[in-house]
Amino acid sequence: MYADAVCSVFSQRYSGARDKFVSAVETSSIVEKLTNFAHPLKGPKNEKLFCDVAWAGNLKAKNVLVLVSGLHGVEGGVGSAIQSDFIGRHRRLPSDICVVLIHAINPWGFAYASRNDHEGIDVNRNFIDFDAAKPDSSKVMEAWQQIRHGKTDFATVGMDRAQFDLLTQGQYEDPNTPYFGGNAASWSRQTIEQVVAQIKPDKRDRVLVIDIHSGLGAYGFGELISDHPVDSPANLYARKVFGPTVTEPALGNSSSGLKLGLHDYYWQQQGEHVTFLTLEFGTFSGQEMLSVLSADLNLQQQAKVDWTDQKTLDIKHAMQDFFCPDHKQWQELVLFRGRQVIEMAMDALSETTAGGR
Repeated sequence: MYADAVCSVFSQRYSGARDKFVSAVETSSIVEKLTNFAHPLKGPKNEKLFCDVAWAGNLKAKNVLVLVSGLHGVEGGVGSAIQSDFIGRHRRLPSDICVVLIHAINPWGFAYASRNDHEGIDVNRNFIDFDAAKPDSSKVMEAWQQIRHGKTDFATVGMDRAQFDLLTQGQYEDPNTPYFGGNAASWSRQTIEQVVAQIKPDKRDRVLVIDIHSGLGAYGFGELISDHPVDSPANLYARKVFGPTVTEPALGNSSSGLKLGLHDYYWQQQGEHVTFLTLEFGTFSGQEMLSVLSADLNLQQQAKVDWTDQKTLDIKHAMQDFFCPDHKQWQELVLFRGRQVIEMAMDALSETTAGGR
């Protein structure tokens, strides 16, 4: 379907993905500016880490499309490829649209092939009010204890949708257990808040956010997931733009269950004219995902990780292969769907200008 040159936008590793993204930006005719947010830590090869934000099109446009990659670190290879492909393909954009590409919002997780950040935080469970009482995650912790004590296993949980949703819901008790939402706002969350302040959603007519993830759902399929309230204006807009391809955890028709502390919730606070969708690309089974995540978390709990050790490399390669498979067929499916969703989004935003909010 696509030439190898097109699929070359993919890279499982942060350094390669960033090089391709920055190169695409530097040769682009649509990118007006590039801002860099330096992470306080360095990568496994002592490389500097950044979240890069490219602003394309008319920066003062009333309609904004936001494309986010790498919230879950190791998943960044998928979103980065779609972002680089977008920049490389377009020579001009509609005058009424600004596209903001947030690349590797969790660069540490991307560089270290981990889903969480440097503090063990799952950034997509981190968007709660830490000044209020934390959500009750006691049932989540009980479910993880069942696995730790051998009373159940990943194979069983992977076949039980209710148990899988419970395990992945998010928890705020133990940083050594997967899906830990943190005790304070993470570096990535603070960076997102800075970018949103620059976008100024309250000054725009319509903002559409596509947050690109991988790991759930059918192999190679890009599922659009909405966590907006079912009858909210933002959710109705999502259905209008993308039709029945939008799934909703609240209705039980999504590969994702209801979650705590999602990235979505922060954007939802910006106004009913802001619509947030997760574009989730399926890879392999839920059983395998829980297995590779647990192995990686156990590795991180070591006092010092030896990056030359073969066991370490095996765990990290398993993470990369699960969340961004180096399979041409999968990559072709991802690029086709990524292009489709972006073009539908831009068409809808242009219609917003023609018809008003």
